[in-house]
Amino acid sequence: MTPRKYVPFLIGTLLLAALLLIPYSRNTDQASVGKPDKKSNEQPAPGEFIVDQLTDIFVNVSLPNSQFLQLQDLNRNFMMKYPHIQVKLTNEPSKDKAYGLWVLQSQQGESADILLLDNGWVRPFAVRGFLKPADSVMTGDTLSDQMTGLLDPLKWNGYLWGVPRDVNPYVVVWSGTLLAEAGLKGLPTDWASYQAAAAKIIELHPQASIVNWSAGDLQQQLVWMAAFDAGQSNLLNMQPLNEKQTAQLEWFQKMEQHISRIDSHAIDQLNASFQTDNLLAAIIPWNDYESLNEQLRNELIVDRDHIYSPWLNGHSYAISSSSDAEEEAMLWIREITDVNNQQMTYDRSGQLPARASLYSFNSSLQKDQIQIPPAWWKKVLIVKREENELPQPDPMWPEKWQYRERMWEIFSEGTFQIKPYIDSLAARSE
Repeated sequence: MTPRKYVPFLIGTLLLAALLLIPYSRNTDQASVGKPDKKSNEQPAPGEFIVDQLTDIFVNVSLPNSQFLQLQDLNRNFMMKYPHIQVKLTNEPSKDKAYGLWVLQSQQGESADILLLDNGWVRPFAVRGFLKPADSVMTGDTLSDQMTGLLDPLKWNGYLWGVPRDVNPYVVVWSGTLLAEAGLKGLPTDWASYQAAAAKIIELHPQASIVNWSAGDLQQQLVWMAAFDAGQSNLLNMQPLNEKQTAQLEWFQKMEQHISRIDSHAIDQLNASFQTDNLLAAIIPWNDYESLNEQLRNELIVDRDHIYSPWLNGHSYAISSSSDAEEEAMLWIREITDVNNQQMTYDRSGQLPARASLYSFNSSLQKDQIQIPPAWWKKVLIVKREENELPQPDPMWPEKWQYRERMWEIFSEGTFQIKPYIDSLAARSE
């Protein structure tokens, strides 16, 4: 074979060798193959969370300053544990301002990732399309440690829309001494027996008050009325008062000189009134009751059988439908509402925790449990709430509540003006 005949063979051999050497001329690190940013193209194992970038999430709350400072401490601990998530907290102390602002932001698709909502706002926000379901937060021990009576008000259309943080129910508290003087061995069982007891107390102690009503406290009014007539769904649904409810309010106007007007948070004044036998009954949030003098509490009787909508005065975390950081938001909620953090909230504020395990001695939390909430509260809060015990899923329910609360504030400041108050509710419903 002549040398010219070898040329095509040699050229082919050289081309083949060049093709075989191409892979070795590139970075052979398998973690960077197939991705221009040199990140691994290997898929994470199921359930494994791979962090490849920092995430910012925003949380809006409406809390008293002391509780907001506590939340800031918890949030700093969270960011130390998860440095790839930066969380910005914003507090609007005025509940009414917070509601209006959050609705506007949600309508514009600019809401924070997480909202700490009043429990009564959760379903209306869900109905309006402002929230994402929160069922994914409730898994394993977190789900089994929840109390049905706090979850039911947060459900709608087959989904759960919030994660309970705390609850601070209103309770009716009675003076055991004055009840005994009125000839009662127990609590008044109906409206007539209360009126009879009130008349006897006025006869024996003309200077005493038969009940304390704080001006403008709507929930206080509803809890008191429901204590003598259960199942009044019209109260929760912000419907006009019925004939019996109207008669009760009109009777109070006649008895106005025997009704004290102490603010429910004025603990010193409530202490003094009960201790001097100048007050028959009061309707106050649970944390205010626990702030009363310990010796006095032993002489008072809490009506455990007529606790009206205990879920209502509480808060739940919800995820905005406009959030792009749903996974990080769920992680933050899960951490912030764990048993240790809820115990800390109860220890500092007296607001009852939402986790069932904290209502009994838990050896794993022994070093952290400064106090344990009364076990009977768990029996109240685990009870399933039927639909007729909950407000209808009305998107405008919070605004109807705000209107009635404003009317009650206007017509109960100074002297009672019951007829204008009732007329204002009727005008709203037309």
